[in-house]
Amino acid sequence: MSDRTSEHSAENQSVSASSGNGRRRGLSMLLLSVAIVFATVAGFATWRTGQIHDLASARDEALNVGRERISLLLSYRHTTLDEDLATALGQTTGAFTEEFRTLLDDVVRDTATDRRITTQASVNAAGVVSTKNDEVVLLIFLTQSTTSRNSPDPVVSGSRVDVTMQRVGSTWKIAGLETK
Repeated sequence: MSDRTSEHSAENQSVSASSGNGRRRGLSMLLLSVAIVFATVAGFATWRTGQIHDLASARDEALNVGRERISLLLSYRHTTLDEDLATALGQTTGAFTEEFRTLLDDVVRDTATDRRITTQASVNAAGVVSTKNDEVVLLIFLTQSTTSRNSPDPVVSGSRVDVTMQRVGSTWKIAGLETK
């Protein structure tokens, strides 16, 4: 009986060892699965946080640049008209450049020269309407002070404009302008 007891005891130990190994393997697989899920969630959260940061950064950059560019776009002096209109076009990009060039050539250039117009645009307030990766729409409140041969005292007018800013390389330019 002693031999049988020994055999039986050895079988039990072998079964117990197999069961222990199976449990350890199952626990290892569970821990590995949890680690993979955790790493995936952490990676997604990091990516999404980066995206949100990029949009906030784009919004802030476009707002600051837009405030400067809109004043340059809408200001000119009849005495330095060619230079001022070239500066204005330098603030634009895309199809808006040609649209604005047409307006300057067909209306602004002759009128400003004939009437000796000088106009200065100032931004009173600005905010962001919408943000995409490479496009930000701003709402800008402007004051324009205009003098002319017939009106040497400044005529001040206010307006609201939606300004579409588009990323061009590492900077932002005006890709659209709509008065409200």
